[in-house]
This record gives sequence, C-alpha cells and structure tokens, in this order.
Amino acid sequence: MQELDPLLRAQRGRLVALLTRTLGLAHLALAEDAVQTASLRALDRWPRDGVPDNPAGWLYRVARHAAIDALRHDAPLQPLDEDESGDATLPTVAPPAGRFAGELDDDELALLFAACHPALPVASQVALALRALRGFELSTIADGLLCSEAALAQRLARARRELRDLPLGVPAGQELAPRRDAVLSALLLMFNAGWQAEAREARELCWDAIRLARALAAHPAVAHPDADALAALLLLHGARLTGRHDEAGQLVPLAGQPRDRWDQGMRRLGLAHLAHGQRAVALSRYHLQAGIAAEHALATDYARTNWPRIVGYYETLLALDGGAAPRLSHAIALAEAGEPTRACTALETLLPEVPEALRPHAHAALSHALWRLDDLDGAAAQLDAAIAHARNDADRRLLQRRRASQFGQR
Repeated sequence: MQELDPLLRAQRGRLVALLTRTLGLAHLALAEDAVQTASLRALDRWPRDGVPDNPAGWLYRVARHAAIDALRHDAPLQPLDEDESGDATLPTVAPPAGRFAGELDDDELALLFAACHPALPVASQVALALRALRGFELSTIADGLLCSEAALAQRLARARRELRDLPLGVPAGQELAPRRDAVLSALLLMFNAGWQAEAREARELCWDAIRLARALAAHPAVAHPDADALAALLLLHGARLTGRHDEAGQLVPLAGQPRDRWDQGMRRLGLAHLAHGQRAVALSRYHLQAGIAAEHALATDYARTNWPRIVGYYETLLALDGGAAPRLSHAIALAEAGEPTRACTALETLLPEVPEALRPHAHAALSHALWRLDDLDGAAAQLDAAIAHARNDADRRLLQRRRASQFGQR
C-alpha cells in the first residue's frame, strides 16, 4: 500500500541500524531479512487493520521479534518498551564509553563505521555499509562500484563470512581513522545513487549523505580535510538539485540549467567547507572533485565556465585515480575546453573497456566531441548507441531530446 513505501524509505536504514546494534554486525543479513519480514507483514495487515499510530515502532517491534525467533539462541534480549496501544517505541540507546559524541552519536553513522572494518577490502566495506544503511539494491551498489552484480554478491557473501570471525562493534578512538576513507566513499556513492535516481523522492539520499558528511567534518574524533572536501563536493552538487529537473519533471542538462534556481545557501556552505579543507597537507580526490564543482558553482553561466582550469583539475586527479570515471570526465572537459580531437582519442581508447554503468555516458560524450568536429554522421551514430545503452528512462528521454534537437531525422 502507498503508506508503506515512503515510510520504509525514511526508516529502513534506522531500523536495520537499530537491529544490527542489538544483534551485532555479524547478523547484518538477519537484520535486513527481519526488516523485510516486517514490511511484508505490514502489507498484509495494514490494509485490513489500518496504519498504526506509530508505524515505525510497529515495524521495529515486528522486525525485532522476527530476528529473535530466527536466532533461537539462549542469550536473552531486553524487552521492548511498548505504549498502551501495543506499538513498540524506537529505542534510544545511551552511548557507551568511547562512543561518538554530539551529532555523530547516530545509529546510521555508527553502523557505517562498524561496517567499514579494515580487515575487509575497501570495496567490500563500502558495499556492506550501504547494504546495511539503506538497503540498496545490489544493482545500485554495483553500478556505483563499477562492477557486475554477480561479482558484488560474491564479495558481500565473503565479507559476511569474514565478519563472523572478527571482533565487531562500534569503533572508537584510534580505530576510527583507518575506516574513514571507506566511510567517505560510501557517502559519495550514497549521494550519487540519489543523484542518479529518477524519482524525486530519492533526493533524500542526497540530503542524508550531506548531513552525515558534514557531521564527520565537524567532529574532532574524525575531522579531517578530506571530510571537509567531501562535504564541499556534496553540497556544491546538492545546490544544483533544484535546477536539475524542469516543471514537467524532465532532466535538464547542466548547460541548460537556470542558475538562479540553484540553492545559494548550499553553494555558500559548500565553498566554506572547501576553504576549510585547504588545510590539507596533500590534496585528495575529494579536494580535486570539489574544486571542479566549485568552478561550475562560481561561473555566472555555462558559457563562462573555466574549462581549461577544470581540465587541469582532472589531469591532476588522473594521477591519483586512473579509473574509467575520471578518464571519462576528463575527456568531456577536453571537448568543452576546445580540444575535441584529444577528447575523441581519449574516448575511443576508453570505450572498449568502459564499465556498463558508464557506457551510455561515454557514447554521449564521444557524440558531442564528434559533433564539435563536424562529423555529424558519426555523432548521430554515437548518440544512438548512448540511447540504446541508457540505464534509466530519464537519461533515455534526455538523450532522445538531444538527438531530435541536434540531428532531426538524420
């Protein structure tokens, strides 16, 4: 029923986090299954009995009881406090000694750091954290990590087996720093999932990622220039969300976005985080990506974007990360900076090895570079390939509108 979908989007991460706090990270899969069981029971009962006054508490109570039934162990768990209607209240747990303080005393953030165990490969840490925190579909995480869904499923299965033999819990003190990079990566992927999602409601993923990134940057236990740089990156991109769709809900490319629709408060806050992050001894990929986002934010319109400076940022970034995504972005910037021949060469080299998640963007970028070189037939063919490989309807419609505008019936 309609009431359940937005509730689960808002509460799933917290419900899984609370259950995992109770059961232990080794029982993450059980927590996920228990929340799913509670959701299915709600679908069965709510249409008949009505939505409870405290639906989140109801889901937590049912999920927790389902988890306890599944465990069937002899270690008793504390009973839930229930209101007079019989609905469980979501518990608030006093932080143990050494736990995060202030805004980081947060079940979701605690679960992120707990899931990012340094004994696991970083990609496994990120995947495990996002699966626990937001219940992301495997396909969404796989696209973000630029791997296949089958490979990700195997990676998660191995990670869960390894976690069974590790001492688990919310880290504190010196345990935090080795996990920070994976947490930052998870937050960036979380933001990107919201950015790419077609449904406008998915923006809440962007807002949550921004909130958690700013909390990391502000807290002395985990404060670091890289956290400020990530917060800047997410805020500067987040400022553009209000201009990313038109009144009909269609995607608007960056070149066509009215900049007076961008959120100026988020823009200023992003620039402030970027300035604070300049205390870094060495620039991270987040600093460079935030610098690129700042160039877009500071340009009064698309035509005044400093593309040569952006190309420079990407060339520095490629020295740190030679992956497909920065190589693709570098080629796009080259075309915009007036170097379409270099862009074509880079894209033709990249296309045979580009991950499926980036393939439509690579074809679209090559189309644009060829169009700048007046190779209209080649540009139209590449745009057709981009449309054929589009991963969602919103991107497909945007590419189709671009093709109609540039090439008509060609």
